[in-house]
This record gives sequence, C-alpha cells and structure tokens, in this order.
Amino acid sequence: MDTAQVIWLAVAIFIVPGFILNLASGLRIPWAGAASVPTSFALFGFSGWLYGQIGIRYSPGSVIIFSLGICALALLWRGGFFLVGRRRRPAQGWAWLKAPGSLYDLRWIFPLAGAVAGSYLFLTRSVVLYQRNEHGLGAIFQGWDVHWHASEIRFIMERGIADPTRMGELRNIESQLDLYYPSGWHAGASIMANLLDLSPIEATNIAGLVIPAITLPLSIGLLAWRMVGNRGLTAQIAAGFAAPAIVAAPTIYWIGHYVGAWPYVAAMSMAGIVTALYMSVPAVPQRAFAAGLGLMGVVMVHPSAVTVIVMLLGLWWLFYLVFVPSRKLDAQTILTTDTAEEPTVKTRWGWALLSRLRDIAILAAAGILPAAMLLPQLLSGSEETEDVKSYTATEDISRWESWGNLFSMRTRHFEEFGELNWNALLLAAAIGAVVLLVWRRNVWALAFTALSAWIASNSLLPYADPWGEWLNIIGALHYATAHRLVMPVTMMIFAAAGVGLAVVIRIVCLGFITRPAVRTVSNTLSVIIAVGLAYLLYPVPLKIVEQGSYYSITAPNDDRMVSDIDLKAFEWLAQQPGVFDGSQSTVFGEPADGYGWMYAYNGIPAMSRHYAWPALPADNHTQLPYWWAHYIGIGNGGDPQQRNDVDDAVDALGINFFYISPPNFWDFQEQNMALTEWLFNAPGLTPVYRHANVSILAVNDHFTDAQLTAMRANSPDPLAPVATYGQLGLATTTAELNQPYYHRPTTANSTPTFVLPQADENQTAAPAAPAAPASLITTPSVTPQN
Repeated sequence: MDTAQVIWLAVAIFIVPGFILNLASGLRIPWAGAASVPTSFALFGFSGWLYGQIGIRYSPGSVIIFSLGICALALLWRGGFFLVGRRRRPAQGWAWLKAPGSLYDLRWIFPLAGAVAGSYLFLTRSVVLYQRNEHGLGAIFQGWDVHWHASEIRFIMERGIADPTRMGELRNIESQLDLYYPSGWHAGASIMANLLDLSPIEATNIAGLVIPAITLPLSIGLLAWRMVGNRGLTAQIAAGFAAPAIVAAPTIYWIGHYVGAWPYVAAMSMAGIVTALYMSVPAVPQRAFAAGLGLMGVVMVHPSAVTVIVMLLGLWWLFYLVFVPSRKLDAQTILTTDTAEEPTVKTRWGWALLSRLRDIAILAAAGILPAAMLLPQLLSGSEETEDVKSYTATEDISRWESWGNLFSMRTRHFEEFGELNWNALLLAAAIGAVVLLVWRRNVWALAFTALSAWIASNSLLPYADPWGEWLNIIGALHYATAHRLVMPVTMMIFAAAGVGLAVVIRIVCLGFITRPAVRTVSNTLSVIIAVGLAYLLYPVPLKIVEQGSYYSITAPNDDRMVSDIDLKAFEWLAQQPGVFDGSQSTVFGEPADGYGWMYAYNGIPAMSRHYAWPALPADNHTQLPYWWAHYIGIGNGGDPQQRNDVDDAVDALGINFFYISPPNFWDFQEQNMALTEWLFNAPGLTPVYRHANVSILAVNDHFTDAQLTAMRANSPDPLAPVATYGQLGLATTTAELNQPYYHRPTTANSTPTFVLPQADENQTAAPAAPAAPASLITTPSVTPQN
C-alpha cells in the first residue's frame, strides 16, 4: 500500500468502531461520527485492561469480540429509551428525517467541512514532511518519550498485553515491579499495526499524526458551537472557521509532536469533543452512554486531559445550566388536578428546582459511572501521579510576561516558528468574547479561559501560597509545564476567534434583523460570504506555521540518537546467536544513548525500553553491569579464575551482548566510562562488532569459541586481534598456539564483591555507583582485550 492508502485506512480504523457503537447507543449520524474516535479508544483501552486482568491475549480478534458485547449493551440501552418514550408520537416522513441532529438536518455541514479541512491540512503537511526523510513513516523519532511509546506498541503486539497496570512487565525487566501507564493510545495503535501490517515504529508515527489530526479540529469546532449555545447560522459558521484555523496554532499539534507528548496531545484533542457531547446529555439523556465511553477513552489515552473536561463542564453548569436548565417551562403556570373541583397550583419555583436537580443528577451519573469503571486502573496509577507532580518548569520572567506569553503562545519552542503576529487572531477572539458575554451571556467560556491561563501562568512563575499550591493541584497533573498547560488556553482562543469572525459576517449581512424577508436574504449572503472567505483563508493556517511545522516534524527525525549506523548494527545483531534465546534482556547498554530502540525496531530484547531508569529493589543485579561492566571476567579476591558479582549479575539477567553507541540523549547526562570505554578492558568480554561510534561486545561465557570467532569475522570495521593461547603462555598443544583465547572464569563466586546502596523504586536516573572492595581491584593475570 502507498502512504495515502495507509493514512486513510488508519483514519477508518480509529473512526469506524466508535461510530458503529455510538449509532447503536442511539446517537444520530452527525454526533456518532463526531464522537467516534474517543469511543473507539474506550473500546481499545478498556478491552486491553480487561483482557490483561483475566489473561486473554489482546488482538484485533479479541477486540472485535469485546466490541460486539459492548454493542449489545448499547442496543439494550437504546431499546430502554425507546420503550420509555414509546408513547410519544414520533415525527413521520420528511419531518423525521429533518429532526434536529439527524443526517438531513443540514446544520452540521459547515462544522463538518471545517473539521475535514483542518484534518486534511494537518495530515497533508505532516505526511509530506515525513516522506522527505529517507525512512518515511518508519523513521525513528529522536526523542525521549516516543522511545517508550514505540516499545509499548511492540510489547502489545508481541505479548498481547495492553493492560495499563501491567506495564512494569515491559519497563522493569529485572524486578517486574508494578507500573501503571495509560495504554489506550498504544492499544489502538497496535490494532492498526496488526490490521495494516505495519511495524511498531510506523504505527507509532502514524498514530502520533492521525489521531490529533482527526480530533483537534473537531474539538475546536464543537467548542465554538457550544460557546454560541444554539444551533443557528452563527454557531455553524463559527465552528466551520474555528476548526481549520487551529492548524495555525504552534502550541498543540506542532510543538506537542516535537516534544513527543503524543498520547497527551491526542487526549487533549479529544477533550473538546467529549465536553461538547456531555453538554447535550441533560437535554438528551440517551447520549450519556456515548458520552461516558468518550470520557473513558480520554482517560485511557491520557488521564491529564480529564481536568479540562471536568473544569469546562463544572463552569458550564455553574454559569449556564443553573440559570438555563435543559427543560424549560411554558409561559403559563403549570396546573395539576387532584379532583375535578380542586386544582392544585405548583409554582415555578418547585419545577425550576426539580429541573436543575435533574440536570445535575444526569451529569453526575454520566460521569461517575464511567469513572467507577476506571477506578481500579486509576488507583493502581496513584503512585505514578507523584512522579508526574515532581516536574517543574519555572522561568525567570515577570508576572505580566507570564500571562502575555500564554495568550501570544510564546511557550517552549515558539522561537522555531519565527516572528508570528497574532493581532488579527486576538482581535477576532476579543470580538467573540465580548459578543458571547453580552449577547449569549456566556460566562463559562471566559471563566475557563481565565482559569486555565491562571494555572499555566503559575507554572511559569508560581504564585504565593495558598493560591500557588491550589493552582498546582491541577497544573501538576500536566507536569506543571507551560507548553502543556497552554493548550486549553489556545483551544479557547481559536474557538472564540471563530465566533468573532462569524459574528462579523452576520452583522455585515444584517443577521440581527428578524423580519422573515430580511432574514432569508441575510442568511443567503452570510453563507456566500462565509464560503468565499473560507476559500480565501484556506491556505493561511499552513502558511503561518510553514517554518515551525517543518522544524517540528523534521528536526526529531535526524540521527541524533539512532543513526543509519545503529540501524545496520541492529540488523546485524538480530542475526547473531544468543539474541533471541528467551531472555528478556539479552542486550545491555546505556539507557540514555538510545540503544533500547532496537526493541521497537526489530524486537531485540534490550534491557532498556525507555531512556529512564527502571524501578529496582535494593538487591538488584542491573546496577552492577551498568557501573562495573569492565569487571566482567576480571576475577575475584586475587583469583583471575573466580567469578565475581558482576559475572553472576550478567548471568542472572541473561545478558549476552553489550551495545555501545554514544553520545547520550541529554547534554547533562555524563558519559558512563564503564559502559563506553573501560569495558573494552574486561577479560570476560570480546568485541565482535564495530562500525564508527557503534561497538558490540559479547559475553564470552555465553558463547563458544567458534561463535565468537564467527561473529568477529563479520564486523564492518576491523577489530583489534584477540590474544592467542600461545601469546599468553596458555597453550597445552601445538594446535592451540594460534587459537584466540576467550577468557571465562571457571571457579564459583565465593567472596561477596559489592554492597549495593539502597535503590529508589521510583527513580528515573541511574543510581550512584557502588564502591568496589579492594579484593576485587587487582591486576588481572589475563591480558585484557582491546
């Protein structure tokens, strides 16, 4: 398949399951399509957790079976509402087809057109830039987090485990300590990879592009729609303009892609969709099923985005729904008759209270039930929450700058986009905000924008407690970094700008005049102007981010960490004996140099599936080869033939190879000399491969002489010769004189070598090196190999 076919099929895989399920639950076609992606990821994510708990392999087939079961529940849900409302006389014929929210209710055309245009702009630009890379969509993203994402997709595809509470089996190779990591995004990507026969790296890159490209324009369009608060032409035009305009925002799709926060960006991109759907639930309770699934989908992609949904809904309820409940009363007083002679009058106050209690009860139920289903997962991830809260990214700026940088989107990496002038955007957003406040009495949108900006500014320059502490309760869940916390602010600015532009068009076309004849002409002119203006503005968003989008897509796909030299070494290593011998960690190296990408690339079981250090108990083996690999085979207690703790650790971990490929990912990560230079002097290791900066050494004790000699013969660059039996004076026969000597300790370890420091199970960097006792630090009698 060519690239375009793969992309469109990926779009279908992420849309179709949720679309079918939403239809089954009772949503009409427009809403079923709009909310399809979050629902699909609810299926991918929740089935992954469930199957992981009961020991069933996660695969496309098992997901289909699970989806059929949920569809059956959705049909029962829909049937229940049908039975409850069966006494209501439904609209017939053409009136039924044109019922609000149906396919033939043409109010969805402008929003859909805008969303499709936005998605198309995102995808065409991103895919074209990826194709400029030699490896296309199979390029390795030279970044911190994406290494983990690709490893997790490989893990799900190979092991059939997509349970977020079992990710310790992937990352904590030795200890197998529990680790919660939201896996809905990865589960969906693995399904796509299996169905389209993609590699884990291709699936990672495609999911990173496609999911937010589909959902982000929809989110912005639906937020603009909800801001206006009705289904009129102004709301339609606002949604149609806001959706593609978000392509011009540096802070969400483009910078989010550059920093590798792909599941996070995907979840944030879904937040507006789920919020908009929830806002319709009090009026149409049947939508609660789909809304709940959408919420679950967001949580299982990345839980942080739920704060956006909860804040939006809370402020919307407080500033709108309390004053305008979903069920309005007639102008007349409501009468009920207890007897023919004595009618009882029920005041508006009683009905008003009941209607408001009904609204909050429906919203609460629609949120609490999905949350309860996710509670076992979230409780298991409570410890990881503390790790997330440990991040800070304050800056040396003034309070005014902390706010100004947010509304001008001058957060991390903004400089790569050049000098951008947002005056027109901010003017349109200001017009939209004023009109929303005065005309629509919309306070919730402004309140949410202000609160989000307040939280984000606190991450740049913390406020004094208690305000700073309170704001950080939410900010910390987003790593307390402004380049993440600015995203909801950006979303609201672009949605408000869409409203502002729509309002200007309607005012110019006299849309405020209500006389039927004028209204017809006004609506027609508004549509014509909106379509014409959309045509003229269509190329503008990409023009604005032309420089920055190029940087965000191409810069991480260089050879900073994993070069073509590394890829050739990965391919060579995969052909050697002892690589796939059943151990989960046959290859060891420096986690920070990116060698662990070999696992995602071709399945080689590297010890490191992430740049971060795994969680380990105090008595772990992993620290020893990390700090003291150069002591492998050196002997113990003055006896060169006695094994030491490092030798035993290598055996316990199943390590057969050491892979060396400096430099490290971050500049502050100091070079570990034991893993980059000193281990070449280890008597128990033999260099078997060298190509430029890449070296591979084999553990002598795990191979025969013939295997070691054969591997050395295939090295691209020449290797230093191995000392022979004759050179070392160890030959016992004439035939041994010219044979290479591969040293292997033969005596069991009888002297404890190291006293390990207490390890922190939550640490992300390698611990300090343990001290080696004097009994080990002796001059070996075996000549070290170069």
